[in-house]
Amino acid sequence: MFPYIGGKSHHVGWMNELFPSTFASFVEVFGGAGWVSVKSERVDQASLRVYNDFNPLLANVFECLRTDPAALLAEMNKTPKSDTALFKQYQQELFGQLDWSTVTLGDIPLAVKYLYLQTQVFSGTPLSTTCVPYFTETKADGRYPSKYDTFKKKLTNTKILDRLSKIDCVEQLDCCDLIRKYDSENTFFYVDPPYYNMEFYYSREFPREKHQELATVLKSIRGKFALSYYDFDDLKLFYPEDSYRWHRQDVYRSASTRGAVKKNHNNRGTEVLIMNYDAEDSDGLFKF
Repeated sequence: MFPYIGGKSHHVGWMNELFPSTFASFVEVFGGAGWVSVKSERVDQASLRVYNDFNPLLANVFECLRTDPAALLAEMNKTPKSDTALFKQYQQELFGQLDWSTVTLGDIPLAVKYLYLQTQVFSGTPLSTTCVPYFTETKADGRYPSKYDTFKKKLTNTKILDRLSKIDCVEQLDCCDLIRKYDSENTFFYVDPPYYNMEFYYSREFPREKHQELATVLKSIRGKFALSYYDFDDLKLFYPEDSYRWHRQDVYRSASTRGAVKKNHNNRGTEVLIMNYDAEDSDGLFKF
């Protein structure tokens, strides 16, 4: 829905073809910007849809999007874009003063403040008290276009609004607790954890032990899962290729992940989608 570290806006198309053909419940475990919930055609079949993110500011945004997008848009329209003083005020309030444990989902003014920050930094920039808005920078033909305005336009798109209204529940749970809560034979989990060794980009610590705990929980579930990662040394220990289906896809990496993942500025990378079910690739071949 908006620029975010690891966002899957450009990946949903190829991943959608690898998702299970049938499932009753869909759970986006690390919801982030919500691209899979909003863009995946196969998610339409689910009679129960759950968005989750441990970051309460993100969970709050999607609760507002789910329940009253018109009120959210009206509040956003009251806020002038590209205001440096207002940007600094909001980042201090949310990342310097706010006790995140006090956040109540459905807080529209809080959602506006978060979106004001998230849509006006360079793609994938982690929010903090020191991040810089892109509208303080210029390019040869003028200022960068406002992603704040772009997001507001999405809230007038009937297809997007329909998808948002079909999210049945927004959770703000630990990933493993969430999976245990919703696991069933008819549940499909899309799992997109923080990039390994890039956890500092996110709002909460996610150490190696948490990656390992997630693998242990997924190993024992009754439902199906598709898990996104960039490859790293321990990945085959967590998810052996003889026990899971691996699909490798050449993808475009956002500027925010190029250096941290590969230590260079190459804008191409290989996304790994790991599944606990048989899935066909674009050639109709099963991935074993």
